[in-house]
Amino acid sequence: MAEFTIPKHGEICWRELNTQNLDAAKTFYQGLFGWNLEQSKVSPVQYDEIHFNGEAVGGMMQITKEWGENWEKIPSSWMSYIAVENCDETIEKIKLNGGDVCIPAFDAPGVGRMSVVKDPSGAAFSIIQFVQ
Repeated sequence: MAEFTIPKHGEICWRELNTQNLDAAKTFYQGLFGWNLEQSKVSPVQYDEIHFNGEAVGGMMQITKEWGENWEKIPSSWMSYIAVENCDETIEKIKLNGGDVCIPAFDAPGVGRMSVVKDPSGAAFSIIQFVQ
């Protein structure tokens, strides 16, 4: 099993591919980089963790109809996660500093509390408060 250490506040800590074609993405990245992909032990849905050099560094998941009414139009993309001590407080700081919230904070069972946000230039990223 790959190691995962809870990162410090402000650390870029996870990379996630949300894709319209999970099978094609897995084949591509495994062939290109030799990544070891394993079903997450904490996610109740299909979520393939990326294990590199014995460490969990990211994940891949299929975009599905549960993502909303226009789910088929959501483009495949990579998302970076930044660790925070308190998700809700960080959201308020983001808004005070000209950023915006794309997806309000929610709890991911066994993982933590997270939100998708944008900086003032419009660049999206996720923040995550890990379960301790």
